[in-house]
Amino acid sequence: MRLVCAASAAVAVFSAAASADPASARGARNLTKYVNPFSGTDAGAPDFDTGGGAGNTYPGATRPFGMLNWSPDSTPSVVNSPGGYSYSDTSLRGFSLTHLSGAGCPVYQDVPFLPTTTAVTESPVAPASSDWDPELVPSFSHADESAQPGYYRVRLDPGEAKAIQAELTATTRSGLGRFEYPATSHATMLINPAGGGFANTAAEVQVDPTRREVTGSATGGRFCGNRNAYRIYFAARFDRAFDAFGTWQNQLLAPGSVASADDSSSPPQAGAYVTFDARQNQTVEVRVAISYVSAEAARGNLDAEGPGWKFDLKRAEASAAWNDLLNRARVSGGTPSLMRTYYTALYHALLSPRTFSDADGSYLGMDGQVHSQPDRTQYADFSGWDIYRTQIPLLAMIAPGRTSDMVQSLVNDARESGCLPKWPVANGQTNVMVGDPADLIISGADTFGARHYDRNAAMRAMLRGANSSCQSASAGQYVQREGLAEYLRLGYIPSESNSRFGNDTPVVNPGSVWGAAATTLEYTAADFAIGQLAARLGDAATATTFLRRSGNWRKLFNPATGYIQQRSATGAFTSNYHPASGNGFVEGSGGQYTWAVPYDVAGLIAAMGGRDAASKRLDAFFSKLNAGPTSNHAYLGNEPTLGTPWVYAWLGQPYKTQRIVREALLGLYDASPTGYPGNDDLGTMSAWYVLAALGLYPAIPGTDIVMLTSPLFAHARLRLDGRVLAINARGASAETAYVKRLSLRGACVPRSWLRWSDLRRGGTLDFRLAKRPNTTWGASGSDAPPSFSRRGGQTKPEVARVRASEARRPPACR
Repeated sequence: MRLVCAASAAVAVFSAAASADPASARGARNLTKYVNPFSGTDAGAPDFDTGGGAGNTYPGATRPFGMLNWSPDSTPSVVNSPGGYSYSDTSLRGFSLTHLSGAGCPVYQDVPFLPTTTAVTESPVAPASSDWDPELVPSFSHADESAQPGYYRVRLDPGEAKAIQAELTATTRSGLGRFEYPATSHATMLINPAGGGFANTAAEVQVDPTRREVTGSATGGRFCGNRNAYRIYFAARFDRAFDAFGTWQNQLLAPGSVASADDSSSPPQAGAYVTFDARQNQTVEVRVAISYVSAEAARGNLDAEGPGWKFDLKRAEASAAWNDLLNRARVSGGTPSLMRTYYTALYHALLSPRTFSDADGSYLGMDGQVHSQPDRTQYADFSGWDIYRTQIPLLAMIAPGRTSDMVQSLVNDARESGCLPKWPVANGQTNVMVGDPADLIISGADTFGARHYDRNAAMRAMLRGANSSCQSASAGQYVQREGLAEYLRLGYIPSESNSRFGNDTPVVNPGSVWGAAATTLEYTAADFAIGQLAARLGDAATATTFLRRSGNWRKLFNPATGYIQQRSATGAFTSNYHPASGNGFVEGSGGQYTWAVPYDVAGLIAAMGGRDAASKRLDAFFSKLNAGPTSNHAYLGNEPTLGTPWVYAWLGQPYKTQRIVREALLGLYDASPTGYPGNDDLGTMSAWYVLAALGLYPAIPGTDIVMLTSPLFAHARLRLDGRVLAINARGASAETAYVKRLSLRGACVPRSWLRWSDLRRGGTLDFRLAKRPNTTWGASGSDAPPSFSRRGGQTKPEVARVRASEARRPPACR
């Protein structure tokens, strides 16, 4: 377990740069000073072959949920390639316009801009490549680099006569770059639409010297090796006339040319350069916007969001936008190191999904047609299997209106492609990862208050995918639920349906699945979430049907071993079973997935032999916190065991949850470049940290049950759609990990869970913390959280127990 370390040089750099940043004009505190965008850009854990050991984040300039993410891409980018930038690198290959934060596979990094003082006398790309000639790639040093939310700065080739300072800031769909060249007659900007990070198949560029503008497009995709593709358009406008310009295609340089295109090479090779005389005026500024609709739409975004040439004003506006959201979950009363880690995690949780519609509401749908919704924002890039567990509930808590638009975006995707998406990139389905996570995203967002979307259309799309093997030819033969026929017939997906065993990348083939047992468990969780939403919509019949289907996990529980196992179509369990094996599972082992039944924990405990047997097994499981996917111990650097620490609440031992969560917060995370225990997965791990640090956790996806554990900070203030929930934790420190007593709005809370419907009313949640465990708080069987059985919901005794627990007169808090 990696211990918290002292602030690194990188932390000092980002803090110094951020300290001068103005606070929000709306009176919010300036919290951006605590954020280190470099956190997660270096390996903080072993490479367990689930996307590397780094957070896969990026440090560049963007707004919350921004479409444009103008960030440096380093080379060779071996450690953190999906994020584009590795802290261990020493050279930059440019500043590209799009990035994903925390993904396990590379994508985007479109249209890199590279400033240079080298005279352009030949094609700047290497032969048979879209990469730059190595002679053009500049070096950089972390000592001459800084970043904060909405801003990035670096000096290229520091210490040399050709050094160039680059500064970047952003609006939602556009960016503003300020580049200070040395005194030279050939201050040049290279723009390479064919030079995206991965899988470009076409590129084009046009130069308009009259408008001081460069426009173009790039076609990319193939996220995680799949067949999806997207086309991105850009429009870049400079603040001064070009002294020279031209284009290139392959090794052919064409000075004075105004257009170049290539869709025949692999990779394509087409780009443009513009040159300025910087002997008198050494600063060049460029405004650039993107769109997925057209180059003209990119110009529209540029005009709507980027008028004028006031770099410092745009930087201040970006900071204010970040401060507005960061202040919705504000903490205080912690050490500077913990404050930095908390706000860095909250920042990363607010980067995705990315805005996908233009300023006028237009966007390119999954049907290839342009749609318009002027009163909403369309979002893209949902890391479904990951974010439903933590990030979406967090967003629904603090930004329910925006989260409602995210849910409506998924409904729109289903309307246009025929199926709810699993891991959509841009306007395409990718079929990446397992299960049917859109059901869990939608139901989870709904129960935490994000309800301004077409709920009935969402339910219809969920039922279509869950009942009828939704398959979309227009989306590249995307299948919403692989193996559905077997799941409906047997109650589980048999081992014969596996496309490949273990933790390897799946072979995408409609009808086959990646990890039959893991996929079965994900389907049962999705069925449970559908049933919960149906119940909230008043559809009792559907609620009963899907709650009963959620009990299918029992068909994979082998009483002979006490573990979830894959099973053949004949009913036989796999022989020679070992709980550390990944056979039939995805990025995890059978021992890890066995705990992944959050909606029926009481049933799981009973199947294991009761409280004592389950408790002993769980204690052994948490003897290691981040053991990787081929282990019978916890793997808190990845999704399948994120909720497992809270199982202790059903065992009457929430104090063990408090200890484990505190150890993970302090030992697996910090604000340094190595500060993540694995891929951030578009904010999933960051949201886990934020929620755990607040003492709140949505442990049963699809319900509003919030598990309570010891907050890390003395004070927190959550802005909840017009109300404020204050969380006070008297005695909070790194050593006080245990809840001594708890009250809400003055009434004692004797159990380790509450409903969000009660918390969202606001008021004060008052913790008293101690260094030693309180083994009686939450220990009574009547204080256990709800469990839902396969008989159609909570059993009658369970319902009676929960109602009695909720209705009884609160005892005095002592």
